Amino acid sequence: MKKILYLFLLTLVVFAGCKKSSFESVFDKSPEDRIGDAINLVNTTLTSAPNGWIATLPTSAGGGYGFYMDFTADQKVTMYSDISDVAMATAATSTYRVTSGLGASLSFDTYNYLSVLQDPKGAVFGGVQGSGFSSDVEFTYVRSTPDSLIMVGRQFRQPLVLVKATAAQKAAYVAGSYKTAIDKFKTFFTTTANPYIEIVSGSTTLKAGISVNASNNMSSGKRVSFTGLLADGVTTASGIAKFAFKVDAMDLLGSGLVYQGVTFVKFAWKDATTLALYDSTGKEYIIKSNPTPLLAFKTLFKYNGAYNGIMITGRNLPLGVTSGWNALWTSQIASYDLNNVSMESMQFRLLTATTAKLEVWFVSGTTRYLADASYTYTINDDIITLSNYVPSASNANWNNGWVVTAIKNYFITAPTFKLDWVVSSNSSVSGLAGLYKVSDPTNFYYGVAIKN
Repeated sequence: MKKILYLFLLTLVVFAGCKKSSFESVFDKSPEDRIGDAINLVNTTLTSAPNGWIATLPTSAGGGYGFYMDFTADQKVTMYSDISDVAMATAATSTYRVTSGLGASLSFDTYNYLSVLQDPKGAVFGGVQGSGFSSDVEFTYVRSTPDSLIMVGRQFRQPLVLVKATAAQKAAYVAGSYKTAIDKFKTFFTTTANPYIEIVSGSTTLKAGISVNASNNMSSGKRVSFTGLLADGVTTASGIAKFAFKVDAMDLLGSGLVYQGVTFVKFAWKDATTLALYDSTGKEYIIKSNPTPLLAFKTLFKYNGAYNGIMITGRNLPLGVTSGWNALWTSQIASYDLNNVSMESMQFRLLTATTAKLEVWFVSGTTRYLADASYTYTINDDIITLSNYVPSASNANWNNGWVVTAIKNYFITAPTFKLDWVVSSNSSVSGLAGLYKVSDPTNFYYGVAIKN
């Protein structure tokens, strides 16, 4: 006990002997000095990049966006952006400041292309009234590398990533090549039928279909999605990420697009005509084309599914398809021509889990008319069977000759069909689906698969 008391008293003596002046902070600078250093670092780094910066920013409510920025010491920044065709090719100069906040803060304090994303007027860019795309114009410094600055939005916490541009990249932006590069990416995805990549998973090679939405629609635009079947041939997998266009790539933002354990980070051209995806390890995946979508039509065609209708628009059937239906359609158009009536559209669609409808819209003079009939349906695997045919009671057009008898009978006589994609011999035609008569598979109603 005496020994314990002795040690306690000795400890008190040691503490009492410590002078206030002997305390040393674990930090060698005050908080003010550290913030000042961060401000100087950001200012110097921004203005010392001789070729400017390539920047990307995902928005909180919408997709991702790309920018080129060139900062000068007089607090001016010149910008290009992929937010619009004009912004891709037209430089806009505004002002910026680097100040203290919760660390060094970069503020774009006059209206520019970044400001468009947060514009509170919905009519300006299609955002939510009052909050736009939920994006920032003030960013807090997070970290830097020799060739990049990482910042985060003050309010919506989205990462603004700036990477030093090369002389060649700067020249491309200034020369207007940004729009040309973006148009090339867009053209690839509009002309390549059902693009996909192959991913090796164990002993199986999986195919992942790629869908790119390059629009500025807030809920779905500037996003890339993958969908495919797994090794069992039944289970589907998917992944989605926001993206931004750069002058030489399409970057998948945030943590990239993760699909079956692989993190994909960008699209880039392997050569002049070959587009590839690259994962976080640098592995290359060439984008290929499939005649039909990778997923069976039966898995997507539901009243509440990815597609619920098959539509023919106008008087002409989709090119490159041979079917017994073609003769029926020719008869329908000939009937309209005799009566100076024009075909607007014909659509077979699933209204509910049990009710389907065939809708025919036609125009006489300047007036649109509808002729329609409903059916009860059941689906078993890829087979749909119709019954309980009922012409619409709301109009008499169905029974007044505006739908030819052969087409009426197509959906009444032996009304059992296989649901499947339709392949056109014309490479520019894709997205077709059909109802193949089980009794005669060469006779199938077909059109563009749609969701409405």
